[in-house]
Amino acid sequence: MKTTASTSLHRLAAGLLLIAAALLPQRSAAQEVYMLDDNHTAVSLRTNALYWLALSPNIGVELQTDIGLALQLDYVGAWWNSDARQHYFSNYGFQTEVRYYLDSARQHFPYARHHVGLYLQLATYDFEFGGTGYQSAELDKTWGLGAAYGFTIPIGNRWSLDLTAGIGFFRSKYDIYDPYEGQYIRTNSKCLRYFGPTRLEASFVYHLNYRNKGYSK
Repeated sequence: MKTTASTSLHRLAAGLLLIAAALLPQRSAAQEVYMLDDNHTAVSLRTNALYWLALSPNIGVELQTDIGLALQLDYVGAWWNSDARQHYFSNYGFQTEVRYYLDSARQHFPYARHHVGLYLQLATYDFEFGGTGYQSAELDKTWGLGAAYGFTIPIGNRWSLDLTAGIGFFRSKYDIYDPYEGQYIRTNSKCLRYFGPTRLEASFVYHLNYRNKGYSK
């Protein structure tokens, strides 16, 4: 069968289009998940389900920029006590993280999926369960520094699940006390220094001004 000039041109054009498509940066459906409702910084609220399992309510906020960087600030606080039984479980503290989303160069803002970060932890606590108690009452006495890796999974129109783990250094200076005739007598003071896993997170994240295009409104 003879090939006409027109057919040859069509084949050449189709070949050029295929080559161009192969050379263009590729984006998977998972990388084009999110869509901003406006042109402002992406803002989301978050809460760590693992802290709730430990009876410690918590809330956090994340501000995400269009260059892959994000800033997080989390607060955790619990005040459980039973004076009659001399049972106390209280704590409050803060955690902040500077995070970078590794897929930022290849996907639309705001970002999801893999991320790494550096975090700082500050905390106080008072634990007593009917006997000897342990208290660290000032934020500068209990702190930690670490590096984290995580992965964010879209699970709804404005929801995602953030799984994060971190390793770092943790230091806590605390007092040991015993209850005696309605008073608390300090018996000793110690300082704990630890290096290893210091963070584990399974957070539900609600996106205030962006949504998952893969889910209906």
